[in-house]
Amino acid sequence: MAALAFLLECAATAALIGMAVSLLVWPALLVLGGRGLRCVPALRADLAFVLGTLPALVSMAMVAAAVAPPLAAAVGLAADHCLGHGHHVHLCFLHSTHVRPLLAAVGAFALAVFLFRAGGVVLRVLRMRERLSALESLGTPRPGRFPIVAVPGAPQLCHAAGFVRGRILLSASLEESLTPTELRSALAHEEAHLRRRDPLLGLLLGVAGLFAAPLFARACAAVYQTAAEEACDAEAAAAMGDGGLVAGALVKVAALQRRVSHVAGEAPAFGALALERRVRLLLDEEARASTAHALRVAGAVALAAGLFAFAHTAFLHHAVETALHLLF
Repeated sequence: MAALAFLLECAATAALIGMAVSLLVWPALLVLGGRGLRCVPALRADLAFVLGTLPALVSMAMVAAAVAPPLAAAVGLAADHCLGHGHHVHLCFLHSTHVRPLLAAVGAFALAVFLFRAGGVVLRVLRMRERLSALESLGTPRPGRFPIVAVPGAPQLCHAAGFVRGRILLSASLEESLTPTELRSALAHEEAHLRRRDPLLGLLLGVAGLFAAPLFARACAAVYQTAAEEACDAEAAAAMGDGGLVAGALVKVAALQRRVSHVAGEAPAFGALALERRVRLLLDEEARASTAHALRVAGAVALAAGLFAFAHTAFLHHAVETALHLLF
């Protein structure tokens, strides 16, 4: 009973912190979703990724810090302090036998929602892997830094795939429909996705979104996808030496793909997202190509949150208990 009460208290704590952080950083996301940092889409994508992972990083750090003292007491590394403050809620798997009904209800609801959303993420990843495997089994790989898998058949496909082993799926029908210059433009765009690790970052953003408010998580994913597409357009334009060439390829591929949505669920296929805005940026040559730093920045934030939580475990534990007592 104590272990179940402890689990519900931790679930409620993580959900409340995730919601609070989501609400605090939402205004910054609204700025990114508008015309903010229009000329530096790579930076906009980095910031959207960091904002999207922030609720998860903060909630996990806070919960870890809050549960550290009772865990340390349970294994004999610290004194059991729970008996010294019986005036409020205990976040402890040894003494949480009488969890408050409202707190238990919030924890149970948060846990159920988390498991439901996590199941959705797992299901999407499994379906995506199944589709990719089916396409690759039909294709012929071409060697290169980012191998190209030539897929026979009708789908108009030019798509970056792979969380770890990056490759580009290219349909024979699309290759035959494009001029050599248009094909190089499309491939340069997809190679930029793989250099930026966009398939992996999209997965991480989806997992981190489990700890955030659902609407906020979806908004972060949308801002990140759009910014990542524009960043890859800018890199392709720099590689081709002319944004107009990439814009022309983008329009042509979009016309060919007009009846095809996202093929594998990792990232939008070339030509499938925010077409008008991307073409305008390419023709105006406003967007600048720059290196992605999302993983490094998010890693630094995670390290800082972890070190802060480790250095203030006792304070954070008592602060969480006091907050739960006041709220419930």
